[in-house]
Amino acid sequence: MVLAVALVAAAWLGGAAATYLFDDDEPLVGRLAVGGPLGLALLGLAGFVAASIFGLRLVALAVGFLAAAAPLLAFRDPARRFLLREDARALLLSPARAKAALILFYGGMGFVVWRVCARAVMAGPGGIGTGVDHNLGDLPFHIAIVTRFVYGGNFPPEHPELAGVPLTYPFLVDFVAAMLMRAGASLRSALFSEGFVLGLCLVALLHRWAQLLTRDRIASLVAPVLFLLSGGMGWTMLFRDVDPIAGGLVGLLSRLAHNYTILPTGELRWGNVVTTLLVPQRTLLMALPLALAAFTLWWEVVGEGVGAAPGNEAQARRRMAGAGVIAGLLPLVHGHSFAVVIGAGACLALLFPRRAWLWFFAPALALALPQALWMAAGTALRARSFVGWHPGWDHGQQDVVWFWLRNTGLFIPLLLAAFVWRRDGRRIVPDRLARFYVPFALCFVVPNLLQLSPWVWDNIKFLVYWYLASVPIVALLLAHLWRKAGRWRVSAAAAFVLLTLAGALDVWRVVSRAELHVIFDPAAVDFGERLREATPPAAVILYVPTYRSPVFLAGRRSVLGYPGHIWSQGLDAGTREGDIGRVYRGDPDAPELLRRYGVDYVLFGPEEDAAYDDTALQSYPVLVANDRYRLYNVRAR
Repeated sequence: MVLAVALVAAAWLGGAAATYLFDDDEPLVGRLAVGGPLGLALLGLAGFVAASIFGLRLVALAVGFLAAAAPLLAFRDPARRFLLREDARALLLSPARAKAALILFYGGMGFVVWRVCARAVMAGPGGIGTGVDHNLGDLPFHIAIVTRFVYGGNFPPEHPELAGVPLTYPFLVDFVAAMLMRAGASLRSALFSEGFVLGLCLVALLHRWAQLLTRDRIASLVAPVLFLLSGGMGWTMLFRDVDPIAGGLVGLLSRLAHNYTILPTGELRWGNVVTTLLVPQRTLLMALPLALAAFTLWWEVVGEGVGAAPGNEAQARRRMAGAGVIAGLLPLVHGHSFAVVIGAGACLALLFPRRAWLWFFAPALALALPQALWMAAGTALRARSFVGWHPGWDHGQQDVVWFWLRNTGLFIPLLLAAFVWRRDGRRIVPDRLARFYVPFALCFVVPNLLQLSPWVWDNIKFLVYWYLASVPIVALLLAHLWRKAGRWRVSAAAAFVLLTLAGALDVWRVVSRAELHVIFDPAAVDFGERLREATPPAAVILYVPTYRSPVFLAGRRSVLGYPGHIWSQGLDAGTREGDIGRVYRGDPDAPELLRRYGVDYVLFGPEEDAAYDDTALQSYPVLVANDRYRLYNVRAR
């Protein structure tokens, strides 16, 4: 565990040190915020390259450690050591009132991040589970990726739920967790520590992003809360749910039974950023901070700050180069985010023409192209399943305008109002900021016209970037109304509550331990350990398709895992699901199917017992068994 902590610390400090190579003006908190995601991405990328050659062994951990910590050598330069001292001094000598506000803000947000990460994955005598219901299907998939690297020697990476098919799902965040496990961390500790660092850095980056865009202290504190407690008008269901006999509102808050930002019935689809994106979609947890760091560097170049001055071209080039390196790390982190960053960069290069943009695109494409080509080689993705005409995103049968009002509440009306609101005869959103916002507005328009993923809901991976850029603008309007006092202040406070109430209820469900979903019970955990010890790393195991097979804990290959994962990732499982049923039924072609898929073992547990009996398997020897699971060795024939 000590080695795992050293890896995280080296990555975080090394990433923060790297900011001194491309930005002279970033405050120390901002550098640490960039350092977390940047350092972990460098750790993962370097470690993966080394592990592809040597396997996930100590040498790969050492290479990742050295690559992540290498930027610390920048402090050999006395000028950078002086800059570090000045940054620390500026932080310590900041006004007491401002310091107290920041301590209170980061303390509160840090506590929430800690509690959410602690509930995202739980392990103990009761098994392995999650306290976030949207994580029920995603967590086992990410566990399968991690364990395939740790226990299965998955190099080059193969899809953990589709044996023989390359892994095209961005895996770098899970590979970092695998490195931490190889360094001695438990599965839960690896996922928790990575999530906590990235979550805390995201909060700080949101604060810095809003501070630079709005130049408003109140707006910079409001924006992260608006983003992380995103939701819509689902809070209106509270009136229906309150039962005076069962304790009224206080009693309801102690046992919230459902979400208030997203429903399976289709009226609410926007969800909450924390519970529907950052926790289950672990790739976004690393991608959002990286993208946000690049966007911030762009604004420092083309906005109205010191770096935007035409005469300061050298600083602009360095910042753009830093943004380019950050963007170049994204393909193995999150493909949707890479597309957004490159697309937005191209759009802004037309809106703010400067030669410095070449310094962004050169390193970004140089780093990204090899990753993209490597992932595309031998891919089984069905490209035609990703793009299609689909107006209105996931609105179903609802009117599109009402759908968006119901899902985001006052957010869009306030956003539109912010662009026309005037203060002292001038719009509160400067023209330069409005122009900078254009590509992010397209992140709303395009996903509302086209289906960009096999599952249309996944368009939210683009829509979230519209929301990310819109939040500071709405926060700026709320800050302006707050300062007007009187009824305007009341309106601002009411709007803030209505914007965040539904999201706060969903996050409270997690923090208050209102939900617990056991994914792998103790029998499954025990069997997964036995299976791992008894089978070779490359073994192929057949089981009834499910999202929670103990095979995921063992890091072994699967004929077919959960079909929902396969379909939503644009992959084609062919006839595998039907063929699995033929094997369990003992159809005449079952032996041929076992040979075709290279099956070594067949699992029989509760999922299989619910659909079949094991009569057709009893001619094979049992290799591993406990009270609920049996593993038949079909290689014996």
